[in-house]
Amino acid sequence: MNNFKTNKLAWCLTDGSAGMISQVRGLAEALNVNYELKVVKLNFPWSKLPVNLLPLSNVMFKNLNDFNLDSKAPDILISCGKRSIYASLFIKKKSIKRVFSIHIQNPRVNTNNFDIVVAPSHDNVIGDNVITTDLAINHITPKLLDKHAEKMKDSFGSIQKPICTVFIGGKSRNYKFDQSNVIELAKTLDKVMNNNNVQMFIVFSRRTDEFIKDYLKKKYSKQNIVWEGKENPYLALMHYSKYLICTSDSVSIISESVSAKKPVFIYKLPTSKRNNRIESFISTLVKKNYVKILSDRLEDHSNSYENETTEVAKTIYERYSNQ
Repeated sequence: MNNFKTNKLAWCLTDGSAGMISQVRGLAEALNVNYELKVVKLNFPWSKLPVNLLPLSNVMFKNLNDFNLDSKAPDILISCGKRSIYASLFIKKKSIKRVFSIHIQNPRVNTNNFDIVVAPSHDNVIGDNVITTDLAINHITPKLLDKHAEKMKDSFGSIQKPICTVFIGGKSRNYKFDQSNVIELAKTLDKVMNNNNVQMFIVFSRRTDEFIKDYLKKKYSKQNIVWEGKENPYLALMHYSKYLICTSDSVSIISESVSAKKPVFIYKLPTSKRNNRIESFISTLVKKNYVKILSDRLEDHSNSYENETTEVAKTIYERYSNQ
């Protein structure tokens, strides 16, 4: 991929959420391009309405100066999420040079608006330019985890017990996560700790509601297992942990955990939809033995997952080179 490495610039467009940044950064690094992360901030009503209901316009951006095409315009756009679609279409339309556009996730518009669409199979996106994956592509590599492990070795490197990290998400369109659900989660975590000789750490996401944090901090305050440091240690803990537990609401953290090649267990939250596509995603991972549904006992299991981000990058490079 030398062409990408030496002289191609990519703009990676997201709404700033960690999961989306992981996806665009992972693909950009796998492509070996020079890249800039750019957060798309939209004005109302573009921020609320589906794409294509309103025309593309300068006034839709709160931060138009971040997308100045008069300086160095990108050769490649890598977008993820609804807000970034507006920016991708706008930049491609306004740029005086050919821009190769890649969108990650279901764009919910005609896939022909992009050169490539990368979507997990549970999104059910079909098209000649669509690359389908099992997981959400991401930036997890052994080198990245080693780097973060070194930074936090004083916190985790000397712990003798096997570490079990629990990644807590939050309520979403697909899952309930109310007070009763937190109580049930804590009961399950108690059983896991009683039945397994592990040191547990609980890490929250940016989506985790305060009442969830407050309940778990209070319950486990004497056991010192809820991480309350300034820096989120999740990448270091992916390295140091023997086991990883994820709540079922986050495709991103589940995908990253599987990519870390550790035994991954899913805590199933109550679904809020009859047709929950995340349930389909989890079922696929269980069938492929990438994850197991959490029970009282943790068991060692390896997964045969191969880095899809690298394979996606190879396919994109081939299509880019042949255009």
